[in-house]
Amino acid sequence: MSKPAIGGRGKLVWSGRPSVSVFYLLYGVVALALIALLVGLEVWFSGYASIGASIFPRSLALGGVSIPYPIEIATAALILLVYLGEVVHLALIRARHKYELYEDGLYVDSGILNLQNIFVAPMAFSDARLVMPWSLRLVKRANIIVDANDNRHFKLLLIENPITVQNLIRRTLGHPVVRVESPAPP
Repeated sequence: MSKPAIGGRGKLVWSGRPSVSVFYLLYGVVALALIALLVGLEVWFSGYASIGASIFPRSLALGGVSIPYPIEIATAALILLVYLGEVVHLALIRARHKYELYEDGLYVDSGILNLQNIFVAPMAFSDARLVMPWSLRLVKRANIIVDANDNRHFKLLLIENPITVQNLIRRTLGHPVVRVESPAPP
């Protein structure tokens, strides 16, 4: 887990990005269940209910081409578009954020084109708060808010193994490494 750093940052203690892969699966399962439920109801209403047959036609003729179950196809396509939009949103969150904890401080990188690099030195560190609402607790993820002494707050999003990471941040930044140089020989 520790390796020498580039540029004199000390040893790397932890490195991470937002963990979004579990949300791809979760949202995919929800989208498939929603498609199955809504399309099933639409097919049932189109075949058995007298009012439903006029609202949910079994086929649609457009210029000699017959499209079977047009409302059901539109419902499934709309849900899949929403799912794909959320997948892109999660991928952008992962691409925008990178976190590196070194012995000498925490580096928080954000942005894709316009990169913002923030450094939290052990001298400026105040606390690392764990924010774990029930929705993130279900997938064992959390947000960590790193507080600085000057009232700045830095949010680390969707962290996997959040309690371990919080403890690493507190242990590394709360107890800074002091380097003592020996005097130069005369």
